[in-house]
Amino acid sequence: MKTDAAADAATNAALPAGPSPAEILRKAPPVDLERAYAMMERDGLDGLVLSNPVNVYHLTGYWPVTSRMGFGYGAHALLSRDRQQPIGLVAADFTYYYLLVDNAYEYPFQVFLFTGPADAEQLAAAKAERFKAEPPAAGMNIFQDAGREPLRDYEDKRATTVQAAIERQPASPDAEFALVRAIRKMGLDRGKVGVDTAELKALFAAADFATQVIPADTTMKRIRLVKSPRELQLMRLAAMANMRAALIAAGTARAGASYREMRTTFFAEAARRGNRGVFMVIGGVSAESVDRTLRNGDAFLFDAVSEGAGYHGDFARTVFVGEPSKTMQEATKAIALGWETVRDALRPGLRFSEITALGRETLRKAGHDFKVAFGPHSVGLYHTDAAGLGDVVLEPGMILSVDCPVMQAGIGGSAHLEDLTLITPTGSERIHPAADSIIQV
Repeated sequence: MKTDAAADAATNAALPAGPSPAEILRKAPPVDLERAYAMMERDGLDGLVLSNPVNVYHLTGYWPVTSRMGFGYGAHALLSRDRQQPIGLVAADFTYYYLLVDNAYEYPFQVFLFTGPADAEQLAAAKAERFKAEPPAAGMNIFQDAGREPLRDYEDKRATTVQAAIERQPASPDAEFALVRAIRKMGLDRGKVGVDTAELKALFAAADFATQVIPADTTMKRIRLVKSPRELQLMRLAAMANMRAALIAAGTARAGASYREMRTTFFAEAARRGNRGVFMVIGGVSAESVDRTLRNGDAFLFDAVSEGAGYHGDFARTVFVGEPSKTMQEATKAIALGWETVRDALRPGLRFSEITALGRETLRKAGHDFKVAFGPHSVGLYHTDAAGLGDVVLEPGMILSVDCPVMQAGIGGSAHLEDLTLITPTGSERIHPAADSIIQV
């Protein structure tokens, strides 16, 4: 395997030294609040009310576990353009008790909890009356003290924290009434508000709020483009773990090895480093059901993606099993030249379209006739954070990938090259160690 010394050392470590994602997020949620306020102002929004788990996580640092189990929305987040209003969090009292309190967040969220209705008929009648008056809620849904042994510290903290939250803000009888209470308390029952689900839009209408409700997707994408310092820390951790896992997986390539073996190694090594595998494209094959056996002389790409604490690593290289064909050698040299030229040119103000044009023009001038994508995309809580935003202009704080696969068959294999790059105020820098553009085994 051809790598530099830093990448060689990187393959030998598992969990990194330093703060964990939980420690990084303890003081504040991932979102860059200044960016969020600016984008809301740009889009004329007075606030955001969000239920999509990705958006809730971005604003609170909490990814509802129940959403990964197949249940509905497990929590909701609200943000007002009024800077005096902390972020609002709506959740079931048991969710707060059993999942959120343990995080020991220092950020002063406005917490709106719900338990259940004291009387189901009263609840239905109150909703029919357009949420004008909130009916009584049932008691707290937390573990009761059996009294047989002293409470452990975390058990006591859970109970007292939930009780304190309900004393500050009485519990509502269900999620809709808790949302209505939060919307009114944060002044979002008027003006122009962005929402990210059809259910939220319907709730605003059912409560007869004097609010103009619009989709929040575009605003949220613009907010996510630029990463907060906490997000940059998380992105570096995720990118490093992803690269290490990918290089180890590539090291399993040899005549007689299989695609399945490489994928299994990548997913396992990503998990050892705190990441969760998302996908691994091998030899241009995305379908994980396809398995092929490698032969001497094969040349193939791999594109490895995993996420840590929600943030994605994305790393791609070309692997030579033995001596490759001359065409493949030329192809990998071409994409390395294109990416090196593009990387040196990355800076704030450059457009996505200009990145693609520069890469392709570099190959043309060098006499290469390979068709290479040179496709830029912003990376973060999604593999592609800026989908649908058009010809994006680079800004400091963006994490960028420029996909450099050869988009042709009949070249004796497949080739790719991809790193994650931070856009700085004056240029760019990798967020993981450098590695050679090819791996030869």
